Amino acid sequence: MKTTCGVISLTLIGAIGTAQADGMPPYALDPGPHAGNYEMTLTGTGQSTNDFDRSNFGLTGSLGYYYTKNWVFSVKQGIQANDSGDHTLINSRTIFQGAYQWDFAKWQPYVGMNIGAIYGAGLDDEALLGPELGLKYYVNESTFVFGSIAYEVPLDDCCNDGVVPYSVGIGFNF
Repeated sequence: MKTTCGVISLTLIGAIGTAQADGMPPYALDPGPHAGNYEMTLTGTGQSTNDFDRSNFGLTGSLGYYYTKNWVFSVKQGIQANDSGDHTLINSRTIFQGAYQWDFAKWQPYVGMNIGAIYGAGLDDEALLGPELGLKYYVNESTFVFGSIAYEVPLDDCCNDGVVPYSVGIGFNF
């Protein structure tokens, strides 16, 4: 019996050592994306005027492609609801983004440029342009949580009456 337990123990120790040597979990020391990876995110979002006097909240999803380890190009689609007294107004936001992401292992801040549009009930349909800042934290080699904030101004009325979209969510590299 002792011999059998010893053989099983040595076999398990050998299997664990082999799995770790082959790159099996625990995860790689270099979390985050690589050139050619895709990224998908799901966030809870909010959007306010630049005076933060009218806000709405909703969901946003995105799909991105890593051209290099640091450059990601994404399309984001959001839908928000705004309670305006006796009824709820629904609006949307579609954004194309190019972003540079710094690789500090698990912490990966980024800065991006957004261009897109906001449209829907209770809003003037407008084309938007502006910067976005964000921070991703990789919980393993391909899954991250993040937060971001942007300032986007209408293209036809530059630098006045912008919107401030902000989000917190989860993302996956694949």
